[in-house]
Amino acid sequence: MRCWAWWSANKYSRSREPDYHSISNDSEPFTSRDDDNSSTEGQVGQDKSQQAEGKDLPITDAHVVFDDDMYDSVTLAAFGGVHLQLPGGTVRVHPMWLCLGCLPLFAAQQASLLYMRLGQELEKPVHGEGVSDELKQILPFAKTLMVYTLGLMLFPELLGACRLLLFVLNPTTWIDIERFRPDQSAMWAFLWSTPVLVSCATTAELLKLSIGYVVLIDSVSVVLVCDTVQDTLFNSLALTFLVDLDNKLWEVAKSVFGIEYKENMRNLQLISDREQASRRKEGKVKREAWENWKVFRKCSWLRRAQGGSAVEALLVCAIFMFAYVRQMLVMMYSLKTDTLPVARDMCTIWNLTEEDSFLGMMTRRILRLMSLYAHPNGLLNQTCNPEVGGYCSEQFRAITGRDMWDLAMERPLFIAANVAGLVCVLLVPQIFQLLLFCETDGKDKHTRCFGFIPTDEDQEDEPCKLEKDCAELQQQADASRKYMESLNAKVEDIRMRLNLVCGTSRMLPPLLASQVDLSEAGVALSHNSLQT
Repeated sequence: MRCWAWWSANKYSRSREPDYHSISNDSEPFTSRDDDNSSTEGQVGQDKSQQAEGKDLPITDAHVVFDDDMYDSVTLAAFGGVHLQLPGGTVRVHPMWLCLGCLPLFAAQQASLLYMRLGQELEKPVHGEGVSDELKQILPFAKTLMVYTLGLMLFPELLGACRLLLFVLNPTTWIDIERFRPDQSAMWAFLWSTPVLVSCATTAELLKLSIGYVVLIDSVSVVLVCDTVQDTLFNSLALTFLVDLDNKLWEVAKSVFGIEYKENMRNLQLISDREQASRRKEGKVKREAWENWKVFRKCSWLRRAQGGSAVEALLVCAIFMFAYVRQMLVMMYSLKTDTLPVARDMCTIWNLTEEDSFLGMMTRRILRLMSLYAHPNGLLNQTCNPEVGGYCSEQFRAITGRDMWDLAMERPLFIAANVAGLVCVLLVPQIFQLLLFCETDGKDKHTRCFGFIPTDEDQEDEPCKLEKDCAELQQQADASRKYMESLNAKVEDIRMRLNLVCGTSRMLPPLLASQVDLSEAGVALSHNSLQT
């Protein structure tokens, strides 16, 4: 099997097509960029021809958004949307290679966060030392405002990762979405099987989500430890740089290796049920193992064509509301107890490393792997162990659910106002969209909005317009056929009347197909009458 094709595209031989494979071990022929565009145009032409024949469109837009970063590239590559540019054309990249590239990125981000934690004055009080009384009055407000600002800045990153994670974990995604499927007889076809693709995409999105959430947690401590408003602003901006490392690494990969998104694959497409049935009948697609499960059959609402995207958005917003409410309670508890949240987290991690159990062993190994340092546990022990001068004590124990409940009961109005704001911003729009998806008109493919939201016909999708045009042409053809049938009936009636008047059927032709035949029959009838 050849993994690289160094000759140009004009020397490409169709007779040797099976010999050329991409570095992703798929069985797709080596194609140039022009071939990819021509195939796309051919697909569009096929869709239009199917519309003209009165068939349903095989695909529609799935409304999935991918960011230009290293983690999201793995998910898009799982659907065959990442290509490597070569002098002779393009080859498809398997998500496994991109996922392997995400691991050192994740380790570097976690190492930076770990050393930033250990480099802080963890036992430092939140309200500051040696600060004037006037500054102590405005500093907590500035810190609280900056915490909310950082949460807003990290919101798009976390939202995109969580949405793609649920999108990948949805079992109907790998059935309804158009994606690359190699020939089943290919040697490396199992690398493009659904379990392998789900594993790669899920790993990448979990890494991205975990980094964003850890940065969100540490942002509270980074803001609260500052003594001035200027330090609060600068440290917050420096912290968000760690989240943007995946975008920078993707830019490096694009520049060095020539990897890029395939433009016609950025918008994933849905496959219609008719198209799925035809592909399975032809043997191009095989049924997934979970399609025969009873639970899967009952969960038809997970399909994107039946509101699955709205359900995913609702679950994402519910998760986000829980995370942000917890973050708000952690910040309030830190202001109340005058301790940093990261100091409590480091004491909790140190307690885990001291346990002589499987969990303690895994914690020590993970720390050693993620810190890019041979013995990070020694530095952690020196910082946290009170026997060697560490700061950990009962004051820095982990926050429990009971502590959060007591804090909520102390300031119920403040908590209720924040929860209500999060519900209005996150949950209410998603619930509204889910309700609007409840009924779909099968004729014009538009969602009925209960009569109070008009449909903008100018913004209709091109497939919907083509379907309407096909329906109108079909109606015109039916009307023309009915009109021709009525004309034939009238001609037959005239022929019968003329036969009755003449007393014989030999005077008229047996069939009057047009007005010319009718005029000729009239002339013949007049001639016979004169002779009589």
